[in-house]
Amino acid sequence: MGVEVREAVIDDAAALREYAVRLFAEKLPGIFRRPFPTLEEEREFVAGYVAPANSVLLIAEVDGRVIGIAGLRGRTLEQEAHVGHVQVSVDRDHRGKGIGRLLLQRLFAWAPARGATRLEIQALTNNPGAIRLYERVGFVRDGLRRGAVVVDGEYVDAVCLSRGPVA
Repeated sequence: MGVEVREAVIDDAAALREYAVRLFAEKLPGIFRRPFPTLEEEREFVAGYVAPANSVLLIAEVDGRVIGIAGLRGRTLEQEAHVGHVQVSVDRDHRGKGIGRLLLQRLFAWAPARGATRLEIQALTNNPGAIRLYERVGFVRDGLRRGAVVVDGEYVDAVCLSRGPVA
């Protein structure tokens, strides 16, 4: 399949916007719904990962097309500087093919050198596939946020997971 994973740069904003539009159009129950981003909003999104030294946005591409992303945002308070919040998404046509696992493994390799020894992620309970993936790669459940979000008029819980220290 020839998947390339690399760090995003600001110039990726247009390709990442196209990816976001495809992803948000699915209206997946386990992903927060939001309006399609403008190019400027996508540039700001990418900059939020590119500018801080303790954050990164990884892009998975096939033939130059974005098929998945994984972001790690480092915390800014001194007492939490070892913590990174993780988010992952994969394009519909590439789910279940190991792309999410690959992106997470690359984040695990990137994080320790930047001081992120504890990674945190959350998944909605209506997305059991994501929870299984996170647990398979070493995340453990820390807790449950009951009624954390409303999806289609129904309250949905969020599972909080962590992995660390990252080695």
